[in-house]
Amino acid sequence: MRESLSITGRTLATTMAMLLILGSFGVAHAAPDEGEKKSWSLDELLVSARATSPIMAVARAKLANYMALFDRAYYSWTPRLSIDAVLAPLPERRELRECVSLSATDPLNNLSEVLPCPGQNLETDERITADTEIGILVQSSLKLTFPIYTFGKVKYGLEAARAGLEVGRSGLDYARGELDYLVKKAYYGAQMAETALGVLKEGRKKLVKAKSKVESELEKETGRFTSNDLRKLIIDEAELESGYLETEALNGQAWAAIRIAAAARPGTRLELDSLKLEPVHIETRSTEEYIELAQDARPDLRVARAAVQARRAQVQMAVAEFFPNIALVGGFRYSKGTTADDPVDPFASDSYNYLGWGVVLGAEWDLDYSVLISAHRQAQAKLAEQKAQFDLLMQKVRLEVTAEVTEMVRRRKELTSRRLAMKAGKAWLVSNSLNFGLGLTKIDDLLKSLVGYSKARLTYYRIIYEYNLTVARLSQSVGSELAVPAPK
Repeated sequence: MRESLSITGRTLATTMAMLLILGSFGVAHAAPDEGEKKSWSLDELLVSARATSPIMAVARAKLANYMALFDRAYYSWTPRLSIDAVLAPLPERRELRECVSLSATDPLNNLSEVLPCPGQNLETDERITADTEIGILVQSSLKLTFPIYTFGKVKYGLEAARAGLEVGRSGLDYARGELDYLVKKAYYGAQMAETALGVLKEGRKKLVKAKSKVESELEKETGRFTSNDLRKLIIDEAELESGYLETEALNGQAWAAIRIAAAARPGTRLELDSLKLEPVHIETRSTEEYIELAQDARPDLRVARAAVQARRAQVQMAVAEFFPNIALVGGFRYSKGTTADDPVDPFASDSYNYLGWGVVLGAEWDLDYSVLISAHRQAQAKLAEQKAQFDLLMQKVRLEVTAEVTEMVRRRKELTSRRLAMKAGKAWLVSNSLNFGLGLTKIDDLLKSLVGYSKARLTYYRIIYEYNLTVARLSQSVGSELAVPAPK
């Protein structure tokens, strides 16, 4: 009995350990009332875990980041507007006024000279005194750049961003696949634990009944049994009880994982829609069909494929950097100083009062070819590396899917032989139990048949559990749910 328990214990312990290590699925948004009884199906647990799991929240946040990058690339063709504005105090600034001097004549042309008007002292005017008037200077400039032709920079940037968006979506599917597998392990693990407890309870009852029979015969001193027979039963009973307590503890862990997946508050009573562990049903496919399905739907392959597309777009962008950016540029300038004289002369230079605007066709061209050539070669090298990584992942997927399909087929075939062994073990136990009651079978034979039948049952259900997990792993590997309702 102990040997059979260790098989179940290790299987369930692995399941629970993975669930606890990878963290909780989340907290319920609205906890059920105390004492509420809720029956959960596997599909309901999957939906609940996907809605509340931090794993999915992280994947959604990464997708939102890729969406933001895509929006930035999508609107890169729109005009860019830059505005500068200044508001500052301005001491009074006087214009230099010039007058015609009647007393001074140019000897070359005999014309009167134009000199600063009398009474002006420019050095004094530049000083700030108690009598200096302080005003306000308002200046602003606006520049509007509208890209006309970039030789593909916008196009290839958008392609790279779109590939990044596919990476985010595939990452969300990848996280969902991992989470679904963990929920399935918890669901099948709870069913396995409950089934194992049922088997052990039945074995314990039979063992207690046999022990009572031996004790009764010893009291009557019929000579049919000895004290050693009773000691053997006590030893086996202790081993059985130890295995039962271990499985009971694992069962509690399984239900704790179910509670987390259901986002249920502690103390809420939960039930599964079925505690009967049965093999899941899948459609028959060949290994190549599974591999083709994985090549189309597997999230990490989609990520790798999108990465190749992004690298290819980056190579094209590196080529486009050899050419200029052509744009239509519009400008507007305005300045007003309340304490600065506004010259009447339209050709005078005035940095305090002006208004201007204009539109030009411009080009920006970076001709540092050493940098451009290096960037292009780097982009090509990264593209070659990404292609090689994609090919390597394809080989890994083929080997992984092949191994999992082989394992699934082996488990499915093993179910048939284990079912026959369980039936044979039951017939063996029934026969020995009847003969034991008639005094035709020794206690050793009864114990062997009891242990053999219990082990056969536990092994049968363990194979079902492992078969279901193999299907779950294969579903995760191909990126598509393979378990379907069995035909009626």
